[in-house]
Amino acid sequence: MLNDETIPQFTFDIVAGAANNQLASIGHGQLLSEKGIIHAPDYVINAGGLINVYSELAGWSLERCKRKAGDIYSVLLTIFELAEDEGVTSTEAADKVAERRLRRLGRLHRRSL
Repeated sequence: MLNDETIPQFTFDIVAGAANNQLASIGHGQLLSEKGIIHAPDYVINAGGLINVYSELAGWSLERCKRKAGDIYSVLLTIFELAEDEGVTSTEAADKVAERRLRRLGRLHRRSL
């Protein structure tokens, strides 16, 4: 768990945990940012598992599945850039990116009805 006690001890540059939200609270994302530590939100970097499951259900080819999972890297870069540009944490930026995608999908779904 990343919290007020553990974060000051960190001497590395990136947190990219595989667990469900390593941050004890939202404020700890800011603490990481202030310390110059990049935080890759867990739900972004763990999306490969969901992509794989969906690809099996949807009948995607292995190549398409790998390509979609490979897109996680560019999504992370977008998140980090947005966080820097807007002066927010990477978690806040990831949420914004996810919300934008959901709104866009909602508009596409309404058009297809």
